[in-house]
Amino acid sequence: MRITFILPGFISIPMGGVKVVHEYANRLSRKGHEVTLIYPVITHSRQFVGRLHWILKQTYNKLTNVKDELYYTPDSRVTVLVVKKAISKYIPAGDSVVAVGWQTAFWVNNLPDRHGKKFYFLQHFETYFKSKKAVLNTFRMPLVKFAIARWIIDKLKDIGETALGPLGNAINPEEFYLEANIKNRPNDVVVIYHHMNVKGPKDTIAILKQLKKSQNISAILVSSRRPVHQIPSWIKIKIRPSIEELRSFYNSSKVFIHTSHSEGWGLPVMEAMACGCAIIAYRNRGVMEYLIHDVNALLTPIGDRKTLLSQLNQLLQDAYRREKLAKQGLKTVQQFSWESSVFKFEDVISKGA
Repeated sequence: MRITFILPGFISIPMGGVKVVHEYANRLSRKGHEVTLIYPVITHSRQFVGRLHWILKQTYNKLTNVKDELYYTPDSRVTVLVVKKAISKYIPAGDSVVAVGWQTAFWVNNLPDRHGKKFYFLQHFETYFKSKKAVLNTFRMPLVKFAIARWIIDKLKDIGETALGPLGNAINPEEFYLEANIKNRPNDVVVIYHHMNVKGPKDTIAILKQLKKSQNISAILVSSRRPVHQIPSWIKIKIRPSIEELRSFYNSSKVFIHTSHSEGWGLPVMEAMACGCAIIAYRNRGVMEYLIHDVNALLTPIGDRKTLLSQLNQLLQDAYRREKLAKQGLKTVQQFSWESSVFKFEDVISKGA
């Protein structure tokens, strides 16, 4: 089957949703499908605005030392096309064309039939953007919608729409796995930083500052770009580490803190679990697809810094409880596999096409 994914722009930094698409692309191509990834440079329907957006992004990337190249390199059997715009003349004919992200739904909806059956792959319910109305309009487009998580399907149902799934998400066991004893770990806390408010960066920083007042802790902060918030000097900052480095950070850390207010799934949480970290997280809809409070993680209400800080203090002082949660987290991750998700993806695409 000829399957084309339309991605939301030229991606030069790590992004969970794009990483997921690459996993599908690689695994589908190994199963004999003809897969193409389309990366449009201009991502706005009005050319002047699109060009201006591209210039601003390029400038920002230079200021933050981001290379002018695609971040992810797929399997050699996958075709990658960097095109000016996601319009018909730049996109191959196929059996299925998949919108990845709300921005791409507009493009896919306007493509002629020669590109195949039109699908919309939902990895979030992204109404936290300023253009909330535009996002909601994409959910009403005549595209076959399918989602990674049950909560997204439920949100679609609330507005009178349907989506197939859930497909679930997984981590690549060749990338993230346990390679250090859960008991003896030199670093206390590891976090993933993102500057967007919805990801809770201020919460993360405030909690770590408070924790430092009561305990002599160490922390690693991983970011795709140089942080825009002021980070205390005692926190070790790692920008765009390799997979090997990231796996090492997870394996050397006792606890992974996740203060995101909204997630489609929360892939880094699963990565940390696979490497033996105990998880403390805000109770966002994405992580609740696989986290259960006091079974495989500690969950707190979104924005409740005080409770999360209290739980973190307790967990760092209670090695037995931390190890118990970490071991249960390892078991949870093993319940999800890319083989299962790809099988479900094929089922959706083949029936739709």
